[in-house]
Amino acid sequence: MKTTMSAFGHSVFRLSSYITRSRSALKSLKFVTRPLVQACPPALRKLPVICPALILPVVHAWWGSSSTPVTPTVEEGTPEEEPDPVQQAIVQADELYSIGDTVELYQFLLQHKDSSDAGILWRLARATRDYAHLPTCSPEDRKTLTYQALQFAEQALHIDSKDFACHKWYAICISDVGDYEGTKAKIANAYVIRDHFKEAITLNPKDATSIHLLGLWCFTMAEMPWYQAKIAAVIFATPPTSTYDEALGYFLQAESVDPGFYSMNLLMLGKTYVRLGNTSAAMLWLDKVRSCPSKSEEDSQAKLEAEELLKTLGATG
Repeated sequence: MKTTMSAFGHSVFRLSSYITRSRSALKSLKFVTRPLVQACPPALRKLPVICPALILPVVHAWWGSSSTPVTPTVEEGTPEEEPDPVQQAIVQADELYSIGDTVELYQFLLQHKDSSDAGILWRLARATRDYAHLPTCSPEDRKTLTYQALQFAEQALHIDSKDFACHKWYAICISDVGDYEGTKAKIANAYVIRDHFKEAITLNPKDATSIHLLGLWCFTMAEMPWYQAKIAAVIFATPPTSTYDEALGYFLQAESVDPGFYSMNLLMLGKTYVRLGNTSAAMLWLDKVRSCPSKSEEDSQAKLEAEELLKTLGATG
């Protein structure tokens, strides 16, 4: 079945959900890490938190071998440096994101919705989008939040156009809004989405998710049904197009940047090779999907789809 523009938005959501579910495995560390972080000196608290588990060696090193913590020496008359509230907010937001606490993260960042810091605002756009896709969110609230996420992403991009994450989340949020505005609007925004993914990659060539999403954009354009192509021809003098070869290049690039980072990237490699008629290469990548451990529901879905494709290709075992 042909992939439509709405399928692109769904695939973007699946990627975001996959990341969120992967983070939620660390949620059990939440009440362990926070007291440890609060016990650290101010200088250590400023360090960006990528994963709660990474805090433990830092804190342990600070405590040292003694059971009694050593109080850092401050020279008499030296004023204590005031912590940067923006950086503190970003550190706390990243901690909540790393453990997958979507609700608390959204509520926390919403307090900073009037911030003039791009890092705060693109994180708020991401959190708003994640919150909108929670199963408990009503369709009406989901629509409102989707438009709010785009607003926050747009503000972030206006403040700092050199931050790759601003471009990435702006493109993702535009795609989401298109689900409410119809096929014509989605096609009209196709070039905008593509260009912002490209800019995100230019600013950060090591971000595998941006590269994957650009590959997904190319695959979607290559799969565009005839009736959508006719709409595109009306909107643009030169309608957006792409090829499976172009999509393949981005999926391979994403894999080289971060091997095995996403089961769906492996699946898309297999599907793209199927479209290109390269059965042996398709089976190779689909078999990698089948061999991946299932850490989430999406991993299981990817494995199921890979199994079905392998059967159609005549694979056994």
